[in-house]
Amino acid sequence: MIALYWRFFYNMVVVPLMVIVAYALVPINRKVRRGLRGRRRTLRRVINFRNTDCDHSGPLYWFHVASHGEYEQTRPVIQGLREVAPESIIVVSFFSPSGYEHFDHQAVDFKFYLPLDFPWTMRRLLRIMKPQKVVFTSYDIWPNLIWSCLKAEIPTTLFAARIVPGSSKQWPILSNFYRQIYGTISHIYTVSEADYFRVKAILGKASKTEVKNLGNPRYDRVKERNQRNGPIRRNGKDRIVILGSLHKEDEEVIGPPLINILHQDESVRVLWAPHEPEPEVIDALGAWLSEMGITWERFGRRLGRFLDSQVLIVDGVGYLAELYSRGILAYVGGGFGSSVHNVMEAAIAGIPVIFGPRYSRSHEAEQLIACGGGVSVKSAEEFQHQLITLLDDDISRRAAGEAALKVIEDNLGASARILQAILGS
Repeated sequence: MIALYWRFFYNMVVVPLMVIVAYALVPINRKVRRGLRGRRRTLRRVINFRNTDCDHSGPLYWFHVASHGEYEQTRPVIQGLREVAPESIIVVSFFSPSGYEHFDHQAVDFKFYLPLDFPWTMRRLLRIMKPQKVVFTSYDIWPNLIWSCLKAEIPTTLFAARIVPGSSKQWPILSNFYRQIYGTISHIYTVSEADYFRVKAILGKASKTEVKNLGNPRYDRVKERNQRNGPIRRNGKDRIVILGSLHKEDEEVIGPPLINILHQDESVRVLWAPHEPEPEVIDALGAWLSEMGITWERFGRRLGRFLDSQVLIVDGVGYLAELYSRGILAYVGGGFGSSVHNVMEAAIAGIPVIFGPRYSRSHEAEQLIACGGGVSVKSAEEFQHQLITLLDDDISRRAAGEAALKVIEDNLGASARILQAILGS
């Protein structure tokens, strides 16, 4: 009875509200507009793929991710699946345009936007796809898709699962809602032992869902990309600070103290990567830097060379990970917004990582703080203090960088464990 109540509430209240909000944002939000436009073509594209474009005859594995970051987390698992089961059909669905539009991976046979979570749409999608298994990464799970899989007797897996302490998923009423969803998933694999126990608490003792702590495959992907990018390319002349995936909220806090450092120390250079490197964002940032008396240029226009510029603004996507190897320390954005972004791409470059106060969703950020490889700042004053300390103290900076790198090395191997569990369950 409780499960039926939540399904009724989700489909009669939550889904209509999501649709109304999404279409209300269409005139003002380019990303939402692109996503909805892409979703309108999903069923037609899926039918064409299954009927004409698919040249494999093996079992189909459907992976769903929210965006580009979650796909990067999933990529080593997919790559492993392609190697051990080359006859399999691998498809990936995305929720966000930032993942769908910047995707390029030969191991995947087909990509598509996940449609809006209507029950009839998900049932039809499953009938067309006929997946062997549906696999979710981290957090972007959709109730009607999961419930439809249960009815169609299609196994589901959620890996890299995380329950942040104090999350709404643990609240008295909402925890019951998530119990109905998580309890429908066949297998859940968490990133840490603490997350394992939090998932088990939500599920309750009567749950038949298999839960295991298998780690986070994001570490394997970061290691793989680092090896492909080649050796570290630092020189002793410029001391480069990398600012990765900055939001407006980050800029407002760290911008003024950073300007002070650039005025005071001519040896400091900055690679500044906005989270959304749209032309209007770069133009506004450049205008502000000029107003502050800082010389700047677009990264692409200067081919990554500073020459007479103090700041290079990264004007493209996809290569921030390799840029960290040029820096002596990094600030990773998002921590003054909803949550800090990927701190591991900086950590594997062997440099200290600074980020804002909102990092509870990032197990990797917690590990960096625990080992001394990273530090969280809550204000402009704290950021300035940490920046000056790390710039001036070579011994402490190198020790923090070594500690950050060790976090990566100590957490490798999750991809193989997860793939083995997916194929064996």
